[in-house]
Amino acid sequence: MNVLRTTKYYFLKFERFMVYRVMSLDDTPHRIALGVAIGIFVTWTPTIGLQMIITILLATLLKANKFVGVPFVWISNPVTFVPIYGPNYWLGATMMGKDPGSQWQALFAAAETGGNWIERTGHWFESIMPIFWELWLGSLVVSLVLGIITYFLMYRLIIFYRTKLNLLHLGRKRHTGEGQQQDGEKNEG
Repeated sequence: MNVLRTTKYYFLKFERFMVYRVMSLDDTPHRIALGVAIGIFVTWTPTIGLQMIITILLATLLKANKFVGVPFVWISNPVTFVPIYGPNYWLGATMMGKDPGSQWQALFAAAETGGNWIERTGHWFESIMPIFWELWLGSLVVSLVLGIITYFLMYRLIIFYRTKLNLLHLGRKRHTGEGQQQDGEKNEG
């Protein structure tokens, strides 16, 4: 029961974040969707320790919302290294015609944490060196696919949310009589 309650808590927290922090931003749907897509793209690249900086730089270059993608890079952390980068490594090794089972220990070694930010980032890059090309190839393929899907999905969700919000707002105006002239208030002139 605790797992269900915890899952529900994080789902509601994510939903609130999406509605109140992402879809309600005062920016165009394109810029918001592109910012989120960049964040997701960078999350699935093996650039641990540099992901927030890369997200802001790419968003600036592509004229996307600079900060909406940053929280999404927090998905990749020491707990999620293997679930995120494991399939990327497997895909890249398979695409390169190599046996993906031979270098798994490099990925597990990279997940070990300790020290400050510079030490952890250095450890990450040092640990993935034996699988560098396989991991990067797989990560770029997965990142591109997820980024493209995220862009179109977010764009449609933002349009839907804003349209629904406008319709609700118009319905309230009609129901409460806002926007209509009050009795006795006639246009004179």
